[in-house]
Amino acid sequence: LLALAAGGAMLCLNASADETKQVIKPIDVKGLKLTQGREAFKKPTEITSAEGLAQVFPDKDTQEKLKKEVNFESHKLLYFAWSGSGQDKVNPAVRADKTEVVFAFTPGRTRDYRAHFHLFAIRKDVPYKLTP
Repeated sequence: LLALAAGGAMLCLNASADETKQVIKPIDVKGLKLTQGREAFKKPTEITSAEGLAQVFPDKDTQEKLKKEVNFESHKLLYFAWSGSGQDKVNPAVRADKTEVVFAFTPGRTRDYRAHFHLFAIRKDVPYKLTP
């Protein structure tokens, strides 16, 4: 029984450790009042605090919803907003050793002009880079 109890405790510790090691989390932007990006895809806006959140998103309801999604002690937000082809895509990938996040941008081939909004919570200690 002691071995089972110890094993159970180990499973609990591992589960919480996995949660804290989460490197990146996409944030659902539906229903949020976001600032329009009028330029082509470029580097994201980094938001590292509640004060920064208020500067980027002046809407109070949007701020409150995002504060519930992100712990600014351990994570920052990366906000991508641009206009371009409706088929434009940005896809994040985490290196296997969890030491870097790579955002790959794929331009669309259609001539329609659409607004794109993507928001990701990423651990503050993990660097990121953009690739074409």
